[in-house]
Amino acid sequence: MSLGRSIPKASFCSAVAVAAGLCAAAIGTETSGSLLSPATQNGVVTVKPTVGLISRSGIIPISHSQDTAGPLTRTVRDAAILLNVLAARDPQDPATQHLQRPQDYTAGLDKDGLKGARIGLPSDPDDPLNDPFYGPLSPRSKEVMAEATKVLQDLGATIVRAAIPAISWIGGPGTTMAVLNRNPLGLNKGSAGPASVVFIYELKRDLNLYLRDWATGTKIKALADVIAFNKENADKALRYGQDLFLAAQATKGDLSELEYKSARAMDLMAAKERGLDAYMTEHRLDAVVFPGAIGASIAAKSGYPSVQVPAGFISGVGTKETPDYPLGITFAGRAWSEAKLLRLAYAYEQASNARRPPPGLPAL
Repeated sequence: MSLGRSIPKASFCSAVAVAAGLCAAAIGTETSGSLLSPATQNGVVTVKPTVGLISRSGIIPISHSQDTAGPLTRTVRDAAILLNVLAARDPQDPATQHLQRPQDYTAGLDKDGLKGARIGLPSDPDDPLNDPFYGPLSPRSKEVMAEATKVLQDLGATIVRAAIPAISWIGGPGTTMAVLNRNPLGLNKGSAGPASVVFIYELKRDLNLYLRDWATGTKIKALADVIAFNKENADKALRYGQDLFLAAQATKGDLSELEYKSARAMDLMAAKERGLDAYMTEHRLDAVVFPGAIGASIAAKSGYPSVQVPAGFISGVGTKETPDYPLGITFAGRAWSEAKLLRLAYAYEQASNARRPPPGLPAL
């Protein structure tokens, strides 16, 4: 189980273990992409649930408005089984008090589950400047997604090809802030880089509460203590600096600042109200399909769910050649729609059968 979370690699060990057959399932965590990224790169299934479906109690936080745990499995059915256990109310996590779920997530799994579904494909040839999801894909990635789209259509889904509102991926006003890059190994050391205002402000408040309530066996009781420890052990702890910690420490830590409240409201306005909600309502969609983890932030900011399933294989990073590695297809939807997304993903999985174990993996 991976309960740490700072960058997407936090859930990679869990995803690798599942892909290699070292365990039947694992649990990872995500703030924005830390389940979807490991899943797509390791060819496994994941559910990034609605914030509040699974308790976050005891999980090292970054941002309570986006943090969640979720399953990593080899099949959609296994993910549904694990979600049956994980989705529960917890008095220690207020977000779970609004939880909505079916009695059994496996009950709706159906190989004909895509028949009659309306699926949004946020790419429009008539609006190429508003296509950050499919436009930048490599030729092989485009082939995988084209084949995936054909499978969806062959299974009876209606594909609605239309660009998603630009504000959903550009972001609302005042949602990012400049942070000085002190990273000793950074190419842009000494320059200011963008950071999420919500992440910076929620980090101090949430981490301080975690250290107070859960880290009972240590003298580290606040973010300030972490910063001091890192500074005292700079040769081991500050290889990449602690710029975001320093920026977070400069906030009040109680989320009372107007800039935080505005940024959070703008995130919801851009990604949710004028983003996914408006897009899905206008086109009467059951789900929106993204390549891999490329649409992670929109659902994450909205607190909405995503289900990813393997779709095929690609290769190369930029101009560098690499061995083949997996690419997943992600179904995103509105709050508490996990059962619907699992049904859609299951139907696609059964028809495409795209998952392959890692090459050269010895029998256990």
